[in-house]
Amino acid sequence: MKKQLRIKWKYLALVAFTIIVLTYLPSWAKDAELVYKQAVKVQQLLKTTTTSIGQPIDYSKIKQSEVTALKVEIPPGKETGWHKHPFPGYGHILQGVLTLEIEGDRKLILESGSTFVEVVNTLHNGKNLGKEPVNLIVFFTGEAGEAITIPMNKKE
Repeated sequence: MKKQLRIKWKYLALVAFTIIVLTYLPSWAKDAELVYKQAVKVQQLLKTTTTSIGQPIDYSKIKQSEVTALKVEIPPGKETGWHKHPFPGYGHILQGVLTLEIEGDRKLILESGSTFVEVVNTLHNGKNLGKEPVNLIVFFTGEAGEAITIPMNKKE
């Protein structure tokens, strides 16, 4: 019982911290400029309650929270392969153009500088159709001990 309460408090603390950061980031950006006299700049890249295809972001089913940060490089002409994520993920394209194919014949084009929320429990495939590598950073808010990416065969 105590362990469950501790886990719930840790989860609630993580959610509260995330909400505070996302809620106050614009005002913190203004404060940072005042405090550091423009030596530090903060730019909000994303604030949303849904994934890139409009799915609501839901953390309620997680027992023990775990954050995973990944740097991904997709060489020209290569792809990730069809897969899905059971947990929310948040990405930023550092370089290149990523073509994201999503089940149901949907497609997203994510260019360098784009910030996005990964689709959840939805088959998708990231392709690099360009001539330079695609580099991106992705953060997943998942559950300890559980896979954040599940490889799948596309169902035709």
